[in-house]
Parts: sequence; C-alpha cells; structure tokens
Amino acid sequence: MNIEDALLIGDLTEGTVIAGDKGLSREIASIEVMEVPEVISWVTPGILVMTAFYSIKDDSDKQIEILQTLINKGAAGIVIKLGRFINSLPDSMIELANKNAFPIISIPKEVSYINILTPLYEKLYEEKQQEQEKSHNPFHEMEHANTKFLSDAIEKISEIVNSSIYIEDTEGRLLYISNNFRPDGWRKSKTLFSKPDYQSYLKMLEIWRVEFLNQTYTLFKIPGFRNRLVLPLISSDKVFAIIHIQYMNPKYDEVPFVHAKKLGNKLSELFMSDQLYLQKKRLNDMELIEHYLADMKANETSEVMAIIHFHADWLKNSHYPSQFLIDHSCLIRKELLQLAEHFRENDLFIFERYHKFYALITCEKQNYPTMVHKWKELLSNYNQRNDLDPLKLSISSIMNDSTFFEERVQSVTKTMEIGNKVKPSENFYTYDQLGIYEILINLTSDEYAKRYTDSILNSLLQYENNDLLETLQVYLDENGNITKASEILFIHRRTLTYRLQKIQELLNMDINDPNNRFILRFCLKFKELS
Repeated sequence: MNIEDALLIGDLTEGTVIAGDKGLSREIASIEVMEVPEVISWVTPGILVMTAFYSIKDDSDKQIEILQTLINKGAAGIVIKLGRFINSLPDSMIELANKNAFPIISIPKEVSYINILTPLYEKLYEEKQQEQEKSHNPFHEMEHANTKFLSDAIEKISEIVNSSIYIEDTEGRLLYISNNFRPDGWRKSKTLFSKPDYQSYLKMLEIWRVEFLNQTYTLFKIPGFRNRLVLPLISSDKVFAIIHIQYMNPKYDEVPFVHAKKLGNKLSELFMSDQLYLQKKRLNDMELIEHYLADMKANETSEVMAIIHFHADWLKNSHYPSQFLIDHSCLIRKELLQLAEHFRENDLFIFERYHKFYALITCEKQNYPTMVHKWKELLSNYNQRNDLDPLKLSISSIMNDSTFFEERVQSVTKTMEIGNKVKPSENFYTYDQLGIYEILINLTSDEYAKRYTDSILNSLLQYENNDLLETLQVYLDENGNITKASEILFIHRRTLTYRLQKIQELLNMDINDPNNRFILRFCLKFKELS
C-alpha cells in the first residue's frame, strides 16, 4: 500500500495533500501516532506518522526539524490535523516537503484517528498475509491474475518460471506451447500435434494417469535437462490434458497441494473456455462466408476472391476421435488463423470441407500477385520454425463471382494433389503454375491421347536399355544443354551423345527440333501423370 492507495481508505479520504504530491507512490510499512517530538529514536523506513503537533504547536523550528528527520529516515509521509492546535504550517516546511517529494496530508480536526488507523491497519495486515502466502505459493501471481485466455496464462507461467511451458493431450500430442519454447529431453518439436521424443513417453504417460488419480501434480526429471512440474487438466473428474512446467529454482520441488490444485483448476477452466471460443469462431466464420458470397453475388465490387488450401499430415488430426472435450479441429483453425494474422487488411475466413482446411481471402484484383508472394514468404518462415511436418499451401486463381466458389474449392484441392505428385519437394503451389497439369490429368482418360502417346514413345519404352528414357527426360529438362545433362546423369558427354543418337533412331525424330521437343515433353508428362 502506498500513500495514494491510503488516501482512498477509511476517513483518510477526507484528507488533502498540501505538499509533496510527487511522493504519493511512497510505500507504507507501518503507521504510528506521534505524541512526543523526539521521533529520531522510533522512526523507521516506510512509517506513516499522524500528529496534531500539540506538544510543539508554538515551535515552528521544531516542526521543521521533525519533518527533516522523517525525510532522512525514509518515512512514507505525515498526516497532520490542522485547525485543532495549529492552523497552518510554515512556508519553509511546505517548501522542504515539495523539494523532497514527501507527502504532507491535512485532515479536518473532527476526524478521529481511530477511523483512519483501523482500516489502514486492516489493509496492511491483508497485504502482509498476501506476501506470506506468496512466499509459500510460487504461482500466487498467476492465481490472482485476471487472465481470460489460455495462451496468456501459459505465457504468464512461463514468465514466472523463466522456462518453456506446453500442454499435451493424454497421448502426448502437442496442443499449446509458450513463445519461449526450447527443445528439451521430452520433446524436440513444437509442431501442432507432434509427439514427444522421450523414448519411454508412452510408459510415462500411463504412470502419470495413475498418479493423477491420487495427487494434483508430479515431478519429472530427465538427467541433463530442466526439471518439470507435470499437472493434469481435469474436467468431469477425467484427465483430458497434461501441462509441463519446466523450472530451475528448487522452490518448485514442493508446491503446496492446494496451490497446485488451484492452478490446475484455473488452467482447465481456461482450456474449456478457449475451446468454446474457438467453436463459436468457427460457426461465426461459416455464417460470414455465406453472407459474403451472397453480397458478392448481389452487388458489384472491385474486390476479388481466392481460395487457399492447407495441407500437412498434422491437419489430419482434425477428425481424431479424442476423448474428454478436446476439439482438435478448433486447434488447427487457431494455428491457421495465427498464420493469417499478417493479412489483417484482407477479409479472411477459415473453413473446412471433408476434414480438409481452406481459407477464403479477398483483395483488390491488382494486389493478387502481391498477396500470393506474401503467402509464399509466410509459408517459408513458418516451415523454418516447424520443420518436422511442413505445411503446404495451394492458391486458386481469382474470381469476382461467388457462383464459382465451389468450383474454385475443387480446383485448389486438385492443384494441391497435382503439386504433391509432380513437385513433392515444394510446399507452395498456384493454379497459374499447375493448372496445365489438371488439363493433362483430364486427358489421361482420353483414349485418343493414350494411343497417340504410345505411338510416340513405345519404341523407346520397349528398348532393353531403360536409361534412355531418363536420359531423354533430363536432356529436355535442361533445354538441350549437354554439359548440364551429363553432369546430372553422372556420365561423360560422349556417353550422353551416344544415347541421344540412339534415342533419335528409336523415335525416328530429330530431338533438336523445337516442335519435336514439345511433343516429347507432352508425351513424357502424359505418361508420368497416367
């Protein structure tokens, strides 16, 4: 409690700061009523002195001396009844208080000391009790924080223990993680739903599930790494998730039962609240997409839309049949929304189709190339931070008519499938780049196209030396550059030249002719996609 706080308590609210108002932040450690002028023997730092100056009412020099002593001793301030024995203070006393930012508070003569002292004593006692509790409860600050979101609570705990915090489900899948995560002996990856790297993690999870039937937390130590508190998150008497709190300070080795339980309960409530919020956000986005498509159809607009499709193995957890209230789909949406925060200037909605995740994003037509480039950079940065299971992304062409919405969803899904097939090492695909492959794939069911391709390549496919097909492919990919092609194939230039001559004989085609190269590229790609 400081002077400013005290002025809001009990009858001290009747007081007026007449000097030293810049020192209102001075902390009050104790309160005493001064009856004798010899203060030097009993004044202590942080004391708030109350007096009417009865014994020195006619000695202004003594009043100033007492004030100087209080300042020198580090007192909090002085409360003086004016109008009873003295009506005013010397100007030099006011000047001294202002110079040292030492509060002088005047109270009316009719105010009783007891009506000031009692509530202030109660407040000091309450604060001392809280300090004592805090010394025994390392998570006291967290318990009393007005935290509304689970992610904020995780960061707060991480700040308290100065270490990584993360939450896993009962099978070890990662659900939440603090911003300061560092790989440790339990897990290396911070990818959503990734599993622990600890060799016996399944056995440990089973041990903890049993221990949590009778206790509120357990301690876990891995040689060479930070120790950790492991707390269960519980709903309806069932453990649905586990929080790992790493620490170095030995005071966390013995967290009182009641405080561990309070912390676990608070985090469980925040987890459930977060799930509910994310579910509502999903329903709200679905409604907004419907309204947006309807408005676009009814009204002319300069904006265009594109559909984005997200793909990664961890996205498949959206339909994981989890027990005990964890909605994995909502956590995926949360992860994707965080990635999309960089597009605040655009309307963006996350939605799902058959357990696949998409986003509808708007932009001005001329800004579409910039938007695509920005997504590519974001994806690259994201995958550098989460390299265990990279996220892939495909973007549709633009549309300004909502009639084509479902068509674009199918198209961007097909673009992802084609990208995974023809460019599996890449993570970013656009319809502009891969749309031609969709045409080729559709042609693979055309009988005339099949017969044409076979007539061109059969003589080469049936030849006993299978290296010729690969040689032709590399040679065409390198635009006829013999030096580069031979380096890629790890063969001598003469060997490559011999193979190319043999290929021309079998195909009965001049492979240096641009038209023939086009035909061969088409046929090879057709075979690859068939």
